[in-house]
Amino acid sequence: MKSTDSTVLEYESPPSGGEPADRLSVGTLRYTTAGLVAVFFWLLWGDFVFTLMEAVVPSIVPLRLKELHAPDWALMIIMTTTPHTLNFILNPIISTASDRHRGPLGRRVPYLLFSTPFITLALVLMAFSPEIGQWSHVAIGRFTGWSESTVAIITLAALFIVFQVTNLFITTVFYYFFNDVVPTAFMARFMGLFRVVGSLAGMLYNYYVYEHALTHMRIIFLGAAGIYFVGFMSMCFGIKEGQYPPIKSMASGFAAKFGTYVNECLTHRIYCYYFAHSMFWSMAQACAVYGVFLNLSLGITLKQIGMLAAVVSFAQLILNYPAGMLADRFHPLRVLVWMKIALAVVLAPLNFVWLFGNFSPLVSYRILIGLAAVELPLGLMYVAVMLPTAMRVFPKPRFGQFCSFNAIAGAGISIAGSFIAAWFMTMMRRFFPDDVWGKDYCYRLIPAWKVPFLLIALVFLLLLYREWKRLGGEKNYVPPGFEEEKLVRVDENSLPG
Repeated sequence: MKSTDSTVLEYESPPSGGEPADRLSVGTLRYTTAGLVAVFFWLLWGDFVFTLMEAVVPSIVPLRLKELHAPDWALMIIMTTTPHTLNFILNPIISTASDRHRGPLGRRVPYLLFSTPFITLALVLMAFSPEIGQWSHVAIGRFTGWSESTVAIITLAALFIVFQVTNLFITTVFYYFFNDVVPTAFMARFMGLFRVVGSLAGMLYNYYVYEHALTHMRIIFLGAAGIYFVGFMSMCFGIKEGQYPPIKSMASGFAAKFGTYVNECLTHRIYCYYFAHSMFWSMAQACAVYGVFLNLSLGITLKQIGMLAAVVSFAQLILNYPAGMLADRFHPLRVLVWMKIALAVVLAPLNFVWLFGNFSPLVSYRILIGLAAVELPLGLMYVAVMLPTAMRVFPKPRFGQFCSFNAIAGAGISIAGSFIAAWFMTMMRRFFPDDVWGKDYCYRLIPAWKVPFLLIALVFLLLLYREWKRLGGEKNYVPPGFEEEKLVRVDENSLPG
């Protein structure tokens, strides 16, 4: 399709799947250098206020619930089970709907704009949750017989659920937004800056604000609401989305739509390799929760663990952007393969060191520092290329849909893995009882759980890499199954910058 004005619209396969011919282009958008800098600024500003807002709720709500004497099982259901359940149900719905939305503001911005006022309202209501709880108790307490504390817990839980539902629209769509407005050639270094800004926002909140969580809860919630509303709305209006090609409508009925959703995600083996790799990688992490108990059993204190974590976080803050530059330079998928070979074949087996002696606490801490030093560069590069790799492999028209399928597949295997890992650790404790081998010796067998799943995940990643090369590799790869849904625009006059 062509027009006679200065804007040319064509439907065609992309000239190169891995990197556009114009490094400053993404989809139908073409930037000048100044325009790209502006997009980076708005996205990073949005991430800063978003991170501040997200830090407030999960850090303060548990403290408030504990202050109201909520039982541990209630804390677990409210803070863990409910968010994961909502994510499992709503993520694929929101992701697929966003991919298929077409409007004057784009396909991502409408979701971000729509949910921001509701998130702000939820924060404001949580700021006044004590008063709302008291009012609710007066209204229903005499009918139910519930105590004021019980009604307050239920009230805060309900407001937290409202927040989680509305915030899912942001946490789901925001990351897809990057794939639509950031040029592929600059994605990894943008993600490096993204993580730097997020870390900085988290550090500022934890250092200056968190200690006042209970004494100034209302001010913190209201401040987060105001900063988030102004900051995120300005980001949404500051960035222009491009145009997207028409999309095929899904069949009517839930069963038919779900069938289309699954069939499209599994339409080619390269996507199946990606999902299988992610699932086994998630399975390997199922024993991660026991890591702190391993360190404590070695005589390492929580203070030492915290100090080491702080040093690692600071190093990540400094090195995230250079890691992103390297990932852009050598292609994310290629870097991911080398990083996971190193992690699975070198780093994970190194953790068997704890089986070869009972070291003193000081020696154990030094060994832990050494392991952290080896893991830091590998972990940095791994984090730097995860999302850019997905962006290079998954079809851009269905990016959210494919990410959501990957997320729910990972969540499902993680739930199963948590039970199996618990059984595995129970068996290890029986084979290596504390009264014979020493307290919590069983946790030294964590690598025995991780390494097999890491190696299986690596096999699927290598199969993915081979298939990617077969389909054209860095220069000519086109996500299979969606080649026709490509809109290329050449417009020098009305684009950002």
